[in-house]
Amino acid sequence: MTSLQIIGASSAVPNPGSATSCYLVRSPTADVLLECGHGAVGALRRYADPAGLGAVLITHMHPDHCFDLVALRNHRVVHALPRLPLYLPETGPAVLRSLGEALGLGAGYFDPAFEVRTYAEGPAFEVGGLTVEAVRSRHNTLAHAVRFTDPDGARLVFSSDTGWFPGLAELAAGAEVLLIEVTDPATPAAGPRWHLCPADAARVIDAARPGLALLTHYAAATADRVLADTAARCPGVPVRLAREGEVHRVAG
Repeated sequence: MTSLQIIGASSAVPNPGSATSCYLVRSPTADVLLECGHGAVGALRRYADPAGLGAVLITHMHPDHCFDLVALRNHRVVHALPRLPLYLPETGPAVLRSLGEALGLGAGYFDPAFEVRTYAEGPAFEVGGLTVEAVRSRHNTLAHAVRFTDPDGARLVFSSDTGWFPGLAELAAGAEVLLIEVTDPATPAAGPRWHLCPADAARVIDAARPGLALLTHYAAATADRVLADTAARCPGVPVRLAREGEVHRVAG
């Protein structure tokens, strides 16, 4: 059985006592860390041993989704663990090299801990025994929404950070669990749209009809209103907040 554990559900500004984007996808074949934002490794250690990870997948290289790769790198080096497969968008390796240089630690700082692999929109690929499909999302950097399918056919979809785009509902159609960001508490009046609001998220949820929709990447101060606004627009689909520590079964 595959499950999803919420490690960090905050938006770019961490909620009190919480980590930013980080989720643990546990399948019979491997534990896959999805995102590794601020505070992720410390939060992960409340629930699982980071040494047991089989792979890490990052959807985009914004700090609230990847900065705790520094801490994960240190954990693996200190404990003399083998290099861990790290799946990054095509811009990712250059970002890691630049980060190592910016910290004064050298471009190869992450090399002892990670075996970096890149992915792109297109053909499915395997991560820890799970089949992954990536679709480029609508964000202000290269980012992907992803769908995990386990060997039994159960599907988990993660929107990543994105404005609304038509392909998101298609990717999420019929998923057992849809993990969807709702960062904007209300629809912005104008300007570029790089995140979802309740109306946008509900539009995706209502079209995709997943078994469960989990709202993530939210600010604690507006979370209850975001949940109520979203759920009211897509009756018949269970809609909940993604809360740190909770485990959700992903099964057909």
